[in-house]
Amino acid sequence: MTAKLEERNGLDILTMEAMNSTFYIAVSDCKFSNWKEVIFGWINYVDREWSRFNSDNELGMVNKLPIGETMALSPPLFDVLDKAGFYREKSTGLFSPYLLPQLEYHGYQHSFPFTTSKKVNTGMPNVYNEEGSPFQFDSFTRTIKRISEGKIDLGGIGKGYTVQAAANWLKHFGNSTSGIVDGGGDLTVWSNGQKEWRIGVSHPYKHNLEIAQFRLKNASIATSNVIFRSWTQGNQKKHHVLNGRTGLPVESNIIQATAITGNCLDAEVAAKLCLMVESHKVKEQIPVHSLLLITDDGKIINE
Repeated sequence: MTAKLEERNGLDILTMEAMNSTFYIAVSDCKFSNWKEVIFGWINYVDREWSRFNSDNELGMVNKLPIGETMALSPPLFDVLDKAGFYREKSTGLFSPYLLPQLEYHGYQHSFPFTTSKKVNTGMPNVYNEEGSPFQFDSFTRTIKRISEGKIDLGGIGKGYTVQAAANWLKHFGNSTSGIVDGGGDLTVWSNGQKEWRIGVSHPYKHNLEIAQFRLKNASIATSNVIFRSWTQGNQKKHHVLNGRTGLPVESNIIQATAITGNCLDAEVAAKLCLMVESHKVKEQIPVHSLLLITDDGKIINE
C-alpha cells in the first residue's frame, strides 16, 4: 500500500480511523480554524452512510429500493454514483459498482480483518452487465429510480471520492497552500509549487519495506493489490478485486498496481484496471501520469 513520508514541521495535522483505514490529513495555512471539525465530520458521514455493512444507512436504502420506485439522494451520494457509472462505461464494464452480491458470494460478508469465510452453497448471483445502470438517474431532481436488479458496493471509489472531496475543499475553499489527504493509501497532495511531497510505496507482502518513492507537488495516488484483502473460502483463495464483467476475482500476473493521476478517482479506478488488463489499455481509458506494477514473481515495472 502507499505510505507517506513527510515531516510534520509547519503542518496542521488530523489523524482518524474510518472506513477501515487510517486517515492522515496535513495542511498549511488553511483559512478556516475549524477545518479539522469539517473534515472529521465529512469522513465520518461517508463512513456511516456509504458503508455496505450498515443496511439502515442511505446506501442501504438504495440497495433495498423496489423496482419501479424512486428515491431522492443526498448530493454527495448522487454524485459518487454518477461518477461510478461514468467509470463503468469508460472501462466497458470491467469496473463496476454493482458487485455487492458477488462480493458476498465470494465471502466478503463482513468488514476486515478476517482470514476465512464459509462457502456459499447457492450459485453465484448473475452479474449486472447490461448497458446503462440498474438505476435511472435524474440530475435535475437528484433522484434515482430502480429499473432492474443490482446492488451497490462503493468500496474503493467511495474512499477515493472522500479523499478527493476533502482535498478539494481544503485547497479551493480553505485556500491551503499545500496539503495531503491520505485515506489508507488513496491520497491526494497539492502545493503552491514550493512544497514537494515525498510518497513511498510499500511492498505487497512486507508493508515495512519500501519499493519506490515519488516526489510530487500536485497529484493523486492509489494502490490496489490482491494480497492485502484476501481470504480462504473452502479450499479456494479469494480476494476483493472482482472483474465487473464476470463477478469473479481477477486473475493476473500483476499482484499490485499503483497509479499516479490528476485526481484520486482516476487513480483508484486505474489501479484496479491494471490488475485486469494490459497497462496500455488502462492509459487509453484514463489519463495516467505514471504506473508502478508488481508481478507475482517480484518484478517491478515502472511506466
